[in-house]
Amino acid sequence: MEAAALSGKTLSAQVRERLKNEVNQMKEQAPGFRPGLAILQVGDRDDSNLYISMKLKAAAEIGMNANHMRLPKTITEDEVLSNITRINEDPSGTWTHRALPLDSINPIDG
Repeated sequence: MEAAALSGKTLSAQVRERLKNEVNQMKEQAPGFRPGLAILQVGDRDDSNLYISMKLKAAAEIGMNANHMRLPKTITEDEVLSNITRINEDPSGTWTHRALPLDSINPIDG
């Protein structure tokens, strides 16, 4: 018996549909709540911009709030951490995703 070929496109659609259902269930259980995604980008790399645009589109498709925060290349590690802390303390339930690589002229541990 031959194994069925795994289709990345099919699998991706299934995962998005499952996540969309989970987001809808969260909204039903807690009216007014909408899960969110905050993406912090340090610098302005083209490859990061493409990756982030795909994440923003996917978040919108499953019903999540999504925000993209662009930070300058000159930012320091302490400033990045301060931004992450501020976002994570937001009571709206947003969580943070850092777009790697962190394209800073200053050393930042990723």
